[in-house]
Amino acid sequence: MNRTIREAAQVLGVRERELRAHLRDTKVLNRDGSLAAKHVGGGNLFMDPRSRWVEATKRYQHYAVLMVTEAGIAWLAQRLGVGITVTKDKDAAA
Repeated sequence: MNRTIREAAQVLGVRERELRAHLRDTKVLNRDGSLAAKHVGGGNLFMDPRSRWVEATKRYQHYAVLMVTEAGIAWLAQRLGVGITVTKDKDAAA
């Protein structure tokens, strides 16, 4: 399941602002918040292109959202020093 950066921050127990700052400091994100070129296609993070209709201009506005994959959650946790508990059976986790 892919998550937005906000949802990933909640799972990792950090603030979204702190997570974005860490990613910028470690050169994973560019200053504008887009994914750095060396991390494109790495399997941890990706930019999801989206669009919305703007009624005032009668046109679509296009933008991209930073998304984190499941592998990316583990990758970010390791980089942040956050521990993750791995369970073998999904039903036992509840």
